Formats: sequence, structure tokens, C-alpha cells
Amino acid sequence: MSRVLITGVAGFLGARLARRMLKDGWEVHGLDTVARVDAWRLEGVRLEYHWGSCQDIHDLHAPYVIHCASQADVPLGISSPNFTVSQSVLGTLAVLEAAKQYDGLERFLLQSSEEVYGYCARLPIKEEEPLNPTNVYGASKAAQELLSMAYHHSFGLPVTTIRSGTIIGEGMRRTQVIPIFVEQALRGEGLTIHGDGLQTRDFHWVDDHVDAMVAVLTKPEAVGLTLNVGSGEERSVRSIAETCLRTISNCWIEYLPQRPGEEGLRVVLDISRAQQILEYRPKVSFQEGLERIISWLTKERASYEQDTKCHQVA
Repeated sequence: MSRVLITGVAGFLGARLARRMLKDGWEVHGLDTVARVDAWRLEGVRLEYHWGSCQDIHDLHAPYVIHCASQADVPLGISSPNFTVSQSVLGTLAVLEAAKQYDGLERFLLQSSEEVYGYCARLPIKEEEPLNPTNVYGASKAAQELLSMAYHHSFGLPVTTIRSGTIIGEGMRRTQVIPIFVEQALRGEGLTIHGDGLQTRDFHWVDDHVDAMVAVLTKPEAVGLTLNVGSGEERSVRSIAETCLRTISNCWIEYLPQRPGEEGLRVVLDISRAQQILEYRPKVSFQEGLERIISWLTKERASYEQDTKCHQVA
């Protein structure tokens, strides 16, 4: 196998991808703003780690590039739009410039998001739908896509874009809806829904997504294309809360004001192109994934409580 650079390697998806590619025999280089000592998702992982920002990148280190780095939190995009654009858009521009200068670039894979679609009249959403983001995070991902494809057309960079559904799994950010609900339920608190909870997403398991990313690197016919990768199933926020209620007792639902840009938003991806070109098949069902996340967070909570007791005794 060859060398690959993964930007955002200390993040949830980047770290999972790095582990998989090392297992497959790739020489993995990783770039992240998180110091190596604090990259807890990469504990025990041996890779060439570069501590720095995409905006300061000068050398790609590898002929294969998987660009995962961005400001990845939708609510933070609302409160900190300047930071979001700086991290996601300017960082992508710098990586593309470095890629343009790299002699022997084989593939450039951009990790994008369902958030670029916004409101779509036709479901499931096909890749041909216009970009219509309803929040700053989605707009920053759309800008990443437009820049990357501009470099593909202008300079011949071998770009492929993956638009993911909402990726879930152990180690995911706890500021996302499923960990929020599970942790609230484990604490015996109300599950907080913004709006009526009828807004929907396409949730899929992280390792299924990694399968698709690795497959892109071996499929020359994917160059220049955008591919939806998700479960192809639509789930509402309210239905997820209700599933948590059935699975974990001593909790209830509380409704909060709607967040900007989410009222009536429905997302479910048409994944037929990825199925055809990448032979992509989701393996982990939503229910199995939810049970794994509950088990992970339950163990994390028990470990935290045990550590707290030890410190109190000491």
C-alpha cells in the first residue's frame, strides 16, 4: 500500500479511518491541531503525526489525501461563524494549494456533509440537488466542495467528494443529538428536543462510512464525482428520543425553542450511486448502533463515577 495523509486525524472519523488504513497496510500520516498527547482517540495508534493547522500546510507527505478537517459542530457555526469559515474554508484552500504543488498526487478525497442540501422538495436526496445550506456549518461545507471541484476542473486534481449522513459510533462527539439524549437519559433527566422534533436526519455507522472512503481510493471512476454515503433511512429527532425512552427508564421529553435553520428540515440520502460505484452496503443497523452507543456511554459514566469516588476517598 501507499502513503496517505488524513487531515483532522484526531477527530472521530479521522481516527477511525487511520486505524482501518493502518490495519490494511497503508503508511498513514495525520495532521491535526490537537497535540499528539491529547489525541485520545489515537491512543495506541502508531502513525506519522503532524501537529499543526491545515492553513499552515506546506507538504502533503503523501500521494493520497483524505481531507476530514473542519469545524464540525453545527451549533458552534451559529455562535462562531468566523471561526467556522476560517477553519473549514481557508484550511481547505491551503490543502488544495499544497495538493496542486504535489508531484504525483493520486487521489484527493473530500469529506462533506448532508448539511449542504438544506431544504429539498424531493426525497431521498440525490447528488444532483442544488446546494442550499440553512446554517453556517452547511455553508462552510458547501464552500469546501466548490473549491475542491474548482481545483479539479482548473488544475486536474483527482478530487472525489463524499457527502455523509450523520455519522455515529463509539467515540463520537457528545454534543451530537444521540449522545446528548443517552447521557440525559442515564442521568434521569428530560431529553431536550429543539422544536417539534419532526426534523429528520440520515444516521449511519462510522465503520460503514470508512468502508466507503477506503473504496474511493481504489475506484478511478469515482474521480470528479460526488457520492452520497449514508443509511438511506430517514429518522426524526423525536423518534430517536422515543427509542431512548423505551431503552432507558426514568426519563422524559422536554421541548425547547427551535434552532435557526432546522424547522421542517428533512434529510434522507439516495445512496444508489455509492452502491453502484463503490459497492457500498451499510452493515450496522440503527438499532444495533444505538445499543453500542448506549453501552459505550454507560461504561464511560461508570468509569467517571468510580474515578470520582477514588478521588473523594484520597
